[in-house]
Amino acid sequence: MSTTESSRPRTLAEALRTWDDAALGRLLQRRPDLAVPIPADTGQLAARATTNGSAARAINRLDEFGVDLLEALSALPEPVELPALAAGVDQPVEVVRPRVTELLDLALVWGTEDDLRPIRAVHELLGPTPAGLGPVTTRHFGDLDRLIEEAGPDARAVLDKLTWGPPTGSVEKAERPVTIATARTPVERLLARGLVVPKDPNTVVLPRQIGLHLRGGRVLASTRPVPPPLDGKTVSAAIADRAAAGAALDLVRQVDRALEQLGTEPPPVLRTGGIGVRELRNLAGKIGVEEPTAAAVLEIAYAAGLVAAVEVGTSEFWLPTSSYDDWLELDLAHRWAQLVMAWFTGLRAIGLIGRRDSGGATAAARERLINALAPDLERILAPEVRVLTLQALAEAAAGTAPAADSVVTWVAWHRPRRGGQFRDELVEWTITEAALLGLTGLGALAQHARPLLATEPTADELAAAISALVPEPVSDVLLQADLTAVAPGPLVRAVQDELSTMADVESHGGAGVYRFSESSVRRAFDLGRTADQLHKWLAEHSRTPVPQPLTYLIDDVARRHGVLRLGTASTYLRCDDEDVLTHLLTSNLPGIRFRRLAPTVVVSPSPPDMVLSRLREAGLAPLAETFDGVVHVTAGATRRGEAPRRRTSRDFVDSPLDLTDDQVKAVIEKVRAGDRIAAERPVDEGLIAPTAPAETIGVLANAAEAHTRTWISYVDHNGNASERVVEPVRVADGWLTAYDEGADQPRTYALHRISTARPVV
Repeated sequence: MSTTESSRPRTLAEALRTWDDAALGRLLQRRPDLAVPIPADTGQLAARATTNGSAARAINRLDEFGVDLLEALSALPEPVELPALAAGVDQPVEVVRPRVTELLDLALVWGTEDDLRPIRAVHELLGPTPAGLGPVTTRHFGDLDRLIEEAGPDARAVLDKLTWGPPTGSVEKAERPVTIATARTPVERLLARGLVVPKDPNTVVLPRQIGLHLRGGRVLASTRPVPPPLDGKTVSAAIADRAAAGAALDLVRQVDRALEQLGTEPPPVLRTGGIGVRELRNLAGKIGVEEPTAAAVLEIAYAAGLVAAVEVGTSEFWLPTSSYDDWLELDLAHRWAQLVMAWFTGLRAIGLIGRRDSGGATAAARERLINALAPDLERILAPEVRVLTLQALAEAAAGTAPAADSVVTWVAWHRPRRGGQFRDELVEWTITEAALLGLTGLGALAQHARPLLATEPTADELAAAISALVPEPVSDVLLQADLTAVAPGPLVRAVQDELSTMADVESHGGAGVYRFSESSVRRAFDLGRTADQLHKWLAEHSRTPVPQPLTYLIDDVARRHGVLRLGTASTYLRCDDEDVLTHLLTSNLPGIRFRRLAPTVVVSPSPPDMVLSRLREAGLAPLAETFDGVVHVTAGATRRGEAPRRRTSRDFVDSPLDLTDDQVKAVIEKVRAGDRIAAERPVDEGLIAPTAPAETIGVLANAAEAHTRTWISYVDHNGNASERVVEPVRVADGWLTAYDEGADQPRTYALHRISTARPVV
């Protein structure tokens, strides 16, 4: 494209004013943080787009080739033409052009194809040595090849080491000024010719111009405009889907068993949050899985809201929630889908369990193991990496199981500036968790997992995708002579619950096995079942005749059950006068109930202090005694409750924000209206009135981008007002860094003390 010099935009703000609503809409959709709060006009929008925080969020979501292009643009002298950029990354113009358009659309670069300029935040975020190149010097070098040849082959070897970075090297401090005539060592010969320059007394640096020359015009040694290949093994797609579905059903059963166990034996909540290692090990043994699997099962259930820390008296325990009861009412497919959606969108990094807390504030905290269900497992990067990992698995052909290391490399290419080693670990953990969840089988992504990669996946879509692979629940079992019952498929919930009262689960899977024993049958009687009820239920739900050994077992336990009985009582009363106790049984004391165990003894479930108080209110004079009959003298007791323990979580300021079409439209309308107001504002050539802070910052940020002079009105800390013309360099963190006219060094100005700013034309 070609434009005249007069029509070229001089700043990002001027460039944005030429965009149509569709282009602005794409920018806001891809950089939604620019819309909050709504900018007053295009100048403020541009100023916000050039801040380091906003630019960093956009750059961190670029893939490797996008970052490479920004590195090259930051390293090459401005303005950069498209062919020069293509040569700098050693790629055809046709490959580079669409990616440059993407950077322009993101407002990370502005200008035209023959005048490309990265915003200042790009230079600052990529650092002073982009692509491993040193700083730019103002020296005029002349014939570089001749100077390099004059320095000698050993000096050229030094240059070769610095060429591809890092561009700095250590040297001994010179004892004398170095000239071409006095230079003795290779480094001194380079210094004398300006081919390297001193950074400090012990360090030299290769200037950027020399580095680019030695690289033959290339900024980067190599670039990858497309993702790396996903290498792996080929498996049967149908078998992989069935294996994944089997794992999905196993997960549902494991969550069910784990929460039933928590309801029976709730583990305490640790003082630092989470569940203890010993309690986790005990749970893993009870549900028949390894400890890491038990931890993942608990975390998935926690993410789905099925388990929570509940106060019981003065302590906290991990218990199933009411949502667990609702979850049990769902069919198997929807139970699985709810677990997957909770994991997929959650922030919990399950793979951190069992590691040391490297982010602890103290040395002792850093030595502490991270427990399952601990409050410090949330990481904002987790859901983003899960999406990318599943996308990598989906990129492979159906029935292909990519190797884990190739998936790690693929994700790293798409997010080179996000997470580093932790990102790679998240990928590996996601692969493991996807297998546990039944999203992959034999290492390949299952067909029923692909709805997760839709724009807005739902649990109903997931459930529908797996429903064909989920067997219908059955209500019958196969009773065997060895006192076992085999479930030929997943049982109807009511049947499973009833069978679990009289038999213990021995093995799980497509055909679960339950074993009857004396203790399991006694458990059924303890729950109120009778021998006749057990015989009838088994006859109705068994496809085979009830074996005689099982009938004998039930009848034998029934004969011995309940011979000795026990109960609970908080208070007993004894009195030699039976009439007094008889009167108490008919007195109906408020909130007190009595039961007679013997002519001279009654018991009550109410605590002794309450019974004592009620008896005294009734005009009686009871005497309290200890368990062994000794008179007990009581004194007033002070009860204190523990202050609620506060738990902190990380402040995820980088969380993504999705804008609706209506929200984008409203932002654009506000920006356009602000531009019209600014264009119609009269300009007073005399005294200039103070401008709004947002407008002032916008003017200064645009001037920093365009390297243009700006007039400012500044009030110092003594209240003295002054006017000066400066050249802004940077606007960030509440300060303006700028050069005063004629000054060699920049100075800083507090933004809140700048009352007015206006470009100098």
